[in-house]
Amino acid sequence: MRIATNKYSSIMSFALAELKEIYPESEIKALVYYLFEEYLNKSRTDVILNPNQSMSESELLKFNFAIKDLKKGKPIQHIFGYTYFLNKKFKVTAETLIPRPETEELVQLIQTDISKHSNLKLLDIGTGTGCIPISLAIEMPQHQYSALDFKEEIIQLAQENARSHRVNIDFKTLDILQAKVSDLPKYDIIVSNPPYVLESEKAEMHQNVLDHEPASALYIPDEKALIFYEKITHLAATNLLKNGRLYFEINETKAQAIVSMLKSFGFYQISIHQDIHQKDRFVVAYLK
Repeated sequence: MRIATNKYSSIMSFALAELKEIYPESEIKALVYYLFEEYLNKSRTDVILNPNQSMSESELLKFNFAIKDLKKGKPIQHIFGYTYFLNKKFKVTAETLIPRPETEELVQLIQTDISKHSNLKLLDIGTGTGCIPISLAIEMPQHQYSALDFKEEIIQLAQENARSHRVNIDFKTLDILQAKVSDLPKYDIIVSNPPYVLESEKAEMHQNVLDHEPASALYIPDEKALIFYEKITHLAATNLLKNGRLYFEINETKAQAIVSMLKSFGFYQISIHQDIHQKDRFVVAYLK
């Protein structure tokens, strides 16, 4: 099947026909409007009000390729090669998790807590695209930021994103599960959004996530659900300064287990914060 004409309306009709077995109609339309916005700088309103507007053959070809990729389950962020996080553009690859809106909420929580402080040292563990420390550094350049991840390719991507936003982050390649206390200096804040989707929850995930996003950044065996949290908390118990803070993004089913684990390591003033969907999504704890 080919796109009938180079009119806006033909693009939408083609997408609805090609993608109907993969996405609901409302999501297909949202994806197509996103393509128009990124490829042609045309808003949803522009497209709706001008269905007979035409595009060039080269522009039509870009839409055709993009819709074919969407049909294969490729995330639209991978088609573009970038995504937006807190309204800022971040390059993404198949090596990294596409940043989620929930993590935007985590960044905003941290920002609210530390915006009035000066010269804090913050470490992001499992940084991926670097969206957490970069977003914080853009808004609060008075602090010192470090970040790590387990693959050099991931760190290179995060460094590229930091350069594009002109912020200074100290990046390091380190597998946190193999890390020793001596591998890290002291910090005021440690934050992490580690893998927390249980293997048993995979059936609930969309196929494009299963096929195109890195399993290492998403999934964890049910019997090892807290492995990253336990290791990071163990390190934080030594590598956080007095009254230092630990921020976690979590699986909503593990909130109480994580709170109990934090208490066993001497953390106090532990709070659970819900995301916009009223799910237990973040835990904040202080070290005595």
